[in-house]
Amino acid sequence: MKPPDDPTPHEFIDAEMSVDGIETPADEKALNTALSGLAGIRNLTIAEGKISVEYDPVEITKARLTEVITRSGYRIADVETAPASPISDALHPESPGPDAT
Repeated sequence: MKPPDDPTPHEFIDAEMSVDGIETPADEKALNTALSGLAGIRNLTIAEGKISVEYDPVEITKARLTEVITRSGYRIADVETAPASPISDALHPESPGPDAT
């Protein structure tokens, strides 16, 4: 894990996963415990059969996240990911529209 004062910019990824089998608060708590201890997890929310997580892909991969979820006894039904950092906006600005000169 990187020290908190690391000046290197990080590109965090937002992922939302629909997970089959999360039916009780105990299921949510078990998954929260399994995932929150992983290096690279910045934000984690588990509610209504969905996991929302913000993670550092340098420290943990989407494959590792899905592995932990499936080994915990759940099945991933759907995954959506997107950059979560303003760094992406700075490095990949939107192209100008057709009215730009």
